[in-house]
Amino acid sequence: SNNVPGTDFSLGSDTAVNAAMESCDRIKQSASGTKRRVFIVETMGGYCGYLATVTGIAVGADAAYVF
Repeated sequence: SNNVPGTDFSLGSDTAVNAAMESCDRIKQSASGTKRRVFIVETMGGYCGYLATVTGIAVGADAAYVF
């Protein structure tokens, strides 16, 4: 959650999304030669699904599960 007044995003959220996107891009490259596989990427975030949701949208994931 964002607890910094005067900002829309918490500190480091953009960096975290970019790092997760780079990891997903690497996974996509290594997975391009395989067929019928499922790859699961777990993100940090505690009880907030913001990072998982935004990263899923950015990389074009088929699904993003937030528990």
